[in-house]
Amino acid sequence: MSFRQWLLLLATATSFASSAVMNKFLIAQLPPITLAAMRVLFAAPVAFAMLNLLERELPQRRADWGTTVLAGFGAIIVPYTALAIGQQTIASGMSAILYSTMPLFTLLIAHFILHDEPLGPRKLLGVALGLAGVTAVIGPSLLSGIGDHLVAEMITLCGPIAYAMAVVAMRRSHHIDAIAMTAGMFLIATFVLLPIALLIEQPWGIRTGWDTVAWLFALAVIGSITPALLNYLLVQQVGATRASIGTFLVPVIAVFLGAIFLGERLHASALLGLLMIIAGSMAINGIGLNRLRNLTDTPASRAA
Repeated sequence: MSFRQWLLLLATATSFASSAVMNKFLIAQLPPITLAAMRVLFAAPVAFAMLNLLERELPQRRADWGTTVLAGFGAIIVPYTALAIGQQTIASGMSAILYSTMPLFTLLIAHFILHDEPLGPRKLLGVALGLAGVTAVIGPSLLSGIGDHLVAEMITLCGPIAYAMAVVAMRRSHHIDAIAMTAGMFLIATFVLLPIALLIEQPWGIRTGWDTVAWLFALAVIGSITPALLNYLLVQQVGATRASIGTFLVPVIAVFLGAIFLGERLHASALLGLLMIIAGSMAINGIGLNRLRNLTDTPASRAA
Protein backbone atom coordinates (compact mmCIF):
# COMPACT_ATOMS: atom_id res chain seq x y z
CA MET A 1 0.00 0.00 0.00
CA SER A 2 1.07 3.58 -0.58
CA PHE A 3 1.82 6.09 2.19
CA ARG A 4 -1.53 7.84 1.62
CA GLN A 5 -3.38 4.54 1.86
CA TRP A 6 -1.64 3.77 5.17
CA LEU A 7 -2.73 7.20 6.45
CA LEU A 8 -6.30 6.44 5.36
CA LEU A 9 -6.09 3.11 7.19
CA LEU A 10 -4.84 4.82 10.35
CA ALA A 11 -7.58 7.48 10.19
CA THR A 12 -10.23 4.78 9.75
CA ALA A 13 -8.92 2.79 12.72
CA THR A 14 -8.77 5.91 14.90
CA SER A 15 -12.37 6.85 14.13
CA PHE A 16 -13.50 3.32 14.96
CA ALA A 17 -11.56 3.44 18.24
CA SER A 18 -13.22 6.71 19.21
CA SER A 19 -16.66 5.21 18.63
CA ALA A 20 -15.96 2.36 21.05
CA VAL A 21 -14.92 4.80 23.79
CA MET A 22 -17.91 7.12 23.32
CA ASN A 23 -20.31 4.20 23.01
CA LYS A 24 -19.06 2.80 26.31
CA PHE A 25 -19.73 6.15 28.00
CA LEU A 26 -23.27 6.45 26.61
CA ILE A 27 -24.40 2.90 27.34
CA ALA A 28 -24.58 3.86 31.01
CA GLN A 29 -27.20 6.49 30.15
CA LEU A 30 -29.27 4.90 27.37
CA PRO A 31 -30.72 1.43 26.64
CA PRO A 32 -28.73 -0.44 23.98
CA ILE A 33 -31.16 -0.43 21.04
CA THR A 34 -32.07 3.18 21.80
CA LEU A 35 -28.39 4.09 21.79
CA ALA A 36 -27.91 2.39 18.41
CA ALA A 37 -31.03 4.13 17.05
CA MET A 38 -29.99 7.56 18.37
CA ARG A 39 -26.55 7.02 16.89
CA VAL A 40 -27.94 6.58 13.38
CA LEU A 41 -30.67 9.18 13.89
CA PHE A 42 -28.03 11.81 14.65
CA ALA A 43 -25.74 10.59 11.87
CA ALA A 44 -28.29 10.37 9.04
CA PRO A 45 -28.89 14.15 8.70
CA VAL A 46 -25.13 14.74 8.60
CA ALA A 47 -24.77 12.16 5.85
CA PHE A 48 -27.58 13.75 3.80
CA ALA A 49 -26.14 17.23 4.34
CA MET A 50 -22.88 15.98 2.86
CA LEU A 51 -24.83 14.39 0.00
CA ASN A 52 -26.56 17.69 -0.86
CA LEU A 53 -23.47 19.81 -0.32
CA LEU A 54 -21.45 17.73 -2.76
CA GLU A 55 -24.41 17.47 -5.16
CA ARG A 56 -24.50 13.69 -5.11
CA GLU A 57 -27.52 11.40 -5.42
CA LEU A 58 -28.63 8.26 -3.61
CA PRO A 59 -28.12 4.97 -5.48
CA GLN A 60 -30.59 4.68 -8.34
CA ARG A 61 -30.43 1.07 -9.52
CA ARG A 62 -32.30 -1.70 -7.72
CA ALA A 63 -29.14 -3.81 -7.49
CA ASP A 64 -27.26 -0.90 -5.92
CA TRP A 65 -29.98 -0.50 -3.31
CA GLY A 66 -29.73 -4.21 -2.58
CA THR A 67 -26.03 -3.76 -1.86
CA THR A 68 -26.76 -0.66 0.22
CA VAL A 69 -29.34 -2.51 2.33
CA LEU A 70 -26.94 -5.40 2.89
CA ALA A 71 -24.15 -2.99 3.83
CA GLY A 72 -26.50 -1.08 6.12
CA PHE A 73 -27.38 -4.21 8.06
CA GLY A 74 -23.81 -5.53 8.12
CA ALA A 75 -21.88 -2.33 8.82
CA ILE A 76 -24.36 -0.35 10.94
CA ILE A 77 -27.48 -2.10 12.25
CA VAL A 78 -25.97 -5.34 13.56
CA PRO A 79 -22.59 -3.96 14.79
CA TYR A 80 -24.08 -0.90 16.52
CA THR A 81 -26.72 -3.00 18.29
CA ALA A 82 -24.38 -5.87 19.17
CA LEU A 83 -21.73 -3.50 20.55
CA ALA A 84 -24.27 -1.64 22.71
CA ILE A 85 -25.78 -4.83 24.10
CA GLY A 86 -22.40 -6.41 24.77
CA GLN A 87 -20.88 -3.36 26.44
CA GLN A 88 -23.57 -3.48 29.11
CA THR A 89 -21.79 -6.41 30.74
CA ILE A 90 -18.32 -6.86 29.21
CA ALA A 91 -15.30 -4.58 29.29
CA SER A 92 -14.40 -2.40 26.35
CA GLY A 93 -11.07 -4.24 26.06
CA MET A 94 -12.86 -7.55 25.75
CA SER A 95 -15.16 -6.17 23.04
CA ALA A 96 -12.07 -4.88 21.21
CA ILE A 97 -10.53 -8.35 21.27
CA LEU A 98 -13.74 -9.86 19.90
CA TYR A 99 -14.00 -7.24 17.16
CA SER A 100 -10.40 -7.90 16.13
CA THR A 101 -11.60 -11.26 14.75
CA MET A 102 -13.24 -9.43 11.84
CA PRO A 103 -10.24 -9.84 9.44
CA LEU A 104 -10.41 -13.60 9.83
CA PHE A 105 -14.09 -13.65 8.86
CA THR A 106 -13.34 -11.24 6.01
CA LEU A 107 -10.64 -13.56 4.70
CA LEU A 108 -12.97 -16.55 4.75
CA ILE A 109 -15.92 -14.75 3.14
CA ALA A 110 -13.76 -12.98 0.54
CA HIS A 111 -12.16 -16.29 -0.42
CA PHE A 112 -15.53 -17.73 -1.49
CA ILE A 113 -17.01 -14.57 -3.03
CA LEU A 114 -14.18 -12.42 -4.41
CA HIS A 115 -12.06 -13.95 -7.15
CA ASP A 116 -9.19 -11.49 -6.64
CA GLU A 117 -8.72 -12.13 -2.91
CA PRO A 118 -7.97 -15.85 -2.49
CA LEU A 119 -7.19 -17.34 0.89
CA GLY A 120 -3.61 -18.48 1.43
CA PRO A 121 -1.15 -19.47 4.15
CA ARG A 122 0.48 -16.02 4.19
CA LYS A 123 -2.80 -14.22 4.92
CA LEU A 124 -3.78 -16.73 7.58
CA LEU A 125 -0.39 -16.27 9.22
CA GLY A 126 -0.88 -12.50 9.17
CA VAL A 127 -4.28 -12.76 10.83
CA ALA A 128 -2.89 -15.08 13.50
CA LEU A 129 -0.04 -12.68 14.26
CA GLY A 130 -2.45 -9.73 14.38
CA LEU A 131 -4.85 -11.43 16.76
CA ALA A 132 -1.99 -12.49 19.02
CA GLY A 133 -0.65 -8.94 18.98
CA VAL A 134 -4.01 -7.42 19.90
CA THR A 135 -4.26 -9.83 22.82
CA ALA A 136 -0.79 -8.87 24.00
CA VAL A 137 -1.51 -5.13 23.76
CA ILE A 138 -4.84 -5.29 25.60
CA GLY A 139 -3.35 -7.53 28.26
CA PRO A 140 -3.53 -11.28 28.90
CA SER A 141 -5.32 -10.64 32.18
CA LEU A 142 -8.48 -9.66 30.28
CA LEU A 143 -8.68 -13.15 28.79
CA SER A 144 -9.48 -14.54 32.23
CA GLY A 145 -12.94 -13.05 31.84
CA ILE A 146 -13.83 -15.06 28.74
CA GLY A 147 -16.86 -17.22 29.43
CA ASP A 148 -18.10 -15.23 32.44
CA HIS A 149 -20.54 -13.38 30.18
CA LEU A 150 -20.84 -15.86 27.33
CA VAL A 151 -24.14 -14.53 25.98
CA ALA A 152 -22.83 -10.96 25.79
CA GLU A 153 -19.62 -12.18 24.18
CA MET A 154 -21.50 -14.17 21.53
CA ILE A 155 -23.79 -11.20 20.81
CA THR A 156 -20.77 -8.92 20.47
CA LEU A 157 -19.16 -11.41 18.10
CA CYS A 158 -22.12 -10.99 15.74
CA GLY A 159 -20.82 -7.47 15.03
CA PRO A 160 -17.50 -8.39 13.36
CA ILE A 161 -19.11 -11.28 11.46
CA ALA A 162 -21.77 -8.96 10.01
CA TYR A 163 -19.20 -6.26 9.31
CA ALA A 164 -17.01 -8.75 7.43
CA MET A 165 -19.95 -9.58 5.18
CA ALA A 166 -20.59 -5.88 4.59
CA VAL A 167 -16.93 -5.22 3.74
CA VAL A 168 -16.99 -7.93 1.07
CA ALA A 169 -20.29 -6.60 -0.30
CA MET A 170 -18.89 -3.07 -0.52
CA ARG A 171 -15.81 -4.40 -2.31
CA ARG A 172 -18.10 -5.46 -5.16
CA SER A 173 -19.81 -2.04 -5.36
CA HIS A 174 -16.90 0.19 -6.34
CA HIS A 175 -19.11 1.98 -8.90
CA ILE A 176 -21.37 3.42 -6.16
CA ASP A 177 -20.36 6.83 -4.87
CA ALA A 178 -18.99 6.68 -1.30
CA ILE A 179 -21.17 9.55 -0.02
CA ALA A 180 -24.26 8.04 -1.63
CA MET A 181 -23.54 4.63 -0.15
CA THR A 182 -22.97 6.10 3.33
CA ALA A 183 -26.18 8.16 3.26
CA GLY A 184 -28.17 5.19 2.01
CA MET A 185 -26.78 2.93 4.73
CA PHE A 186 -27.75 5.35 7.50
CA LEU A 187 -31.18 5.89 5.94
CA ILE A 188 -31.85 2.14 6.00
CA ALA A 189 -30.49 1.85 9.55
CA THR A 190 -32.75 4.67 10.78
CA PHE A 191 -35.89 3.07 9.35
CA VAL A 192 -34.97 -0.26 10.95
CA LEU A 193 -33.58 0.70 14.38
CA LEU A 194 -35.85 3.58 15.37
CA PRO A 195 -39.15 1.62 15.28
CA ILE A 196 -37.53 -1.31 17.09
CA ALA A 197 -36.23 0.97 19.85
CA LEU A 198 -39.62 2.66 20.24
CA LEU A 199 -41.43 -0.66 20.34
CA ILE A 200 -39.12 -2.58 22.68
CA GLU A 201 -37.55 0.00 25.01
CA GLN A 202 -40.08 2.90 25.03
CA PRO A 203 -37.29 5.48 25.44
CA TRP A 204 -39.59 8.51 25.71
CA GLY A 205 -39.42 8.31 29.51
CA ILE A 206 -35.63 8.57 29.64
CA ARG A 207 -34.30 11.86 30.99
CA THR A 208 -30.96 13.03 29.66
CA GLY A 209 -28.99 16.26 29.77
CA TRP A 210 -27.36 18.33 27.08
CA ASP A 211 -24.09 16.53 27.73
CA THR A 212 -25.68 13.30 26.48
CA VAL A 213 -26.89 15.10 23.36
CA ALA A 214 -23.39 16.45 22.77
CA TRP A 215 -21.86 12.98 23.20
CA LEU A 216 -24.44 11.54 20.77
CA PHE A 217 -23.61 14.20 18.19
CA ALA A 218 -19.88 13.50 18.57
CA LEU A 219 -20.52 9.77 18.29
CA ALA A 220 -22.63 10.36 15.17
CA VAL A 221 -20.08 12.53 13.35
CA ILE A 222 -16.71 11.28 14.60
CA GLY A 223 -17.56 7.70 15.47
CA SER A 224 -20.26 6.83 12.90
CA ILE A 225 -20.23 8.91 9.71
CA THR A 226 -16.46 9.28 9.55
CA PRO A 227 -15.49 5.59 9.93
CA ALA A 228 -18.27 4.44 7.57
CA LEU A 229 -17.11 6.85 4.86
CA LEU A 230 -13.39 6.27 5.39
CA ASN A 231 -13.82 2.50 5.48
CA TYR A 232 -15.77 2.52 2.22
CA LEU A 233 -13.03 4.54 0.53
CA LEU A 234 -10.39 2.27 2.03
CA VAL A 235 -12.09 -0.90 0.75
CA GLN A 236 -12.27 0.53 -2.76
CA GLN A 237 -8.58 1.47 -2.75
CA VAL A 238 -6.91 -1.50 -1.09
CA GLY A 239 -9.47 -4.33 -1.10
CA ALA A 240 -11.58 -6.02 1.55
CA THR A 241 -8.80 -8.05 3.16
CA ARG A 242 -6.24 -5.28 3.45
CA ALA A 243 -8.86 -2.82 4.70
CA SER A 244 -9.83 -5.24 7.46
CA ILE A 245 -6.37 -5.12 9.08
CA GLY A 246 -7.34 -1.71 10.46
CA THR A 247 -9.35 -3.68 13.02
CA PHE A 248 -6.06 -4.78 14.58
CA LEU A 249 -5.15 -1.14 15.18
CA VAL A 250 -8.39 -0.12 16.90
CA PRO A 251 -7.60 -1.59 20.37
CA VAL A 252 -3.97 -0.52 19.98
CA ILE A 253 -5.02 3.08 19.41
CA ALA A 254 -7.44 2.91 22.34
CA VAL A 255 -4.66 1.71 24.66
CA PHE A 256 -2.25 4.41 23.55
CA LEU A 257 -4.88 7.15 23.82
CA GLY A 258 -5.56 5.98 27.36
CA ALA A 259 -1.86 6.24 28.13
CA ILE A 260 -1.64 9.75 26.69
CA PHE A 261 -4.85 11.33 27.99
CA LEU A 262 -5.62 9.24 31.07
CA GLY A 263 -2.10 8.57 32.33
CA GLU A 264 -2.49 4.80 32.03
CA ARG A 265 0.79 2.89 32.03
CA LEU A 266 1.50 0.52 29.17
CA HIS A 267 2.62 -2.94 30.20
CA ALA A 268 5.68 -4.52 28.64
CA SER A 269 3.65 -6.85 26.46
CA ALA A 270 2.11 -3.85 24.67
CA LEU A 271 5.30 -3.18 22.73
CA LEU A 272 5.62 -6.84 21.81
CA GLY A 273 2.00 -6.87 20.73
CA LEU A 274 2.50 -3.79 18.58
CA LEU A 275 5.40 -5.49 16.79
CA MET A 276 3.26 -8.58 16.21
CA ILE A 277 0.46 -6.46 14.79
CA ILE A 278 2.86 -4.72 12.42
CA ALA A 279 4.28 -8.09 11.37
CA GLY A 280 0.78 -9.44 10.79
CA SER A 281 -0.17 -6.40 8.71
CA MET A 282 2.97 -6.81 6.62
CA ALA A 283 2.23 -10.51 6.10
CA ILE A 284 -1.31 -9.86 4.90
CA ASN A 285 -0.12 -7.14 2.53
CA GLY A 286 2.92 -9.07 1.32
CA ILE A 287 5.21 -6.21 2.31
CA GLY A 288 8.85 -7.20 2.24
CA LEU A 289 8.33 -10.23 0.00
CA ASN A 290 9.32 -8.38 -3.17
CA ARG A 291 12.50 -7.16 -1.52
CA LEU A 292 13.27 -10.72 -0.38
CA ARG A 293 12.76 -12.00 -3.90
CA ASN A 294 15.07 -9.31 -5.25
CA LEU A 295 17.76 -10.29 -2.77
CA THR A 296 17.48 -13.97 -3.65
CA ASP A 297 17.07 -13.41 -7.38
CA THR A 298 20.81 -13.34 -8.11
CA PRO A 299 22.41 -14.09 -11.50
CA ALA A 300 23.42 -17.48 -10.15
CA SER A 301 19.86 -18.33 -9.10
CA ARG A 302 18.52 -17.20 -12.47
CA ALA A 303 21.11 -19.35 -14.25
CA ALA A 304 20.12 -22.33 -12.15
